[in-house]
Amino acid sequence: MISDPVSLAALAAPFLAKGAEAFTKTAGEKLGGKILELCQSVVDKFKGDSYAEQTLARAKEMPESEDRQSALKGILTEKMNADLDFAGEIKKLLDEMQKGAASTQTTFDQRGQTVGTQTNIGNVQGSVNIGTK
Repeated sequence: MISDPVSLAALAAPFLAKGAEAFTKTAGEKLGGKILELCQSVVDKFKGDSYAEQTLARAKEMPESEDRQSALKGILTEKMNADLDFAGEIKKLLDEMQKGAASTQTTFDQRGQTVGTQTNIGNVQGSVNIGTK
């Protein structure tokens, strides 16, 4: 996984802006717990820095705002550049979240099924062009 602070901040910002509750509903309890840990780590790191706290609060007010997420990414990057232990903690949590997300995905095996005029064929690999003429 990515380890530079700018990339880590880009991955973490949407989770931080939307908050753990938004993701827990769809991600499941285990993954939601990791998101909560990520959010708490950042809140703890930002504590006492009024600009960082305000930036996080404003991102949470409008979590879909790219401008607010961008400001949050900037602050998060600064904090990780200044504290490599904090950067390592964020990386660890994002890695655990990625592993958790991969293990919770459901696979649906369609081999042997016929759908209309299409038949799924064994383990064929390649691109599929649907809706092209």
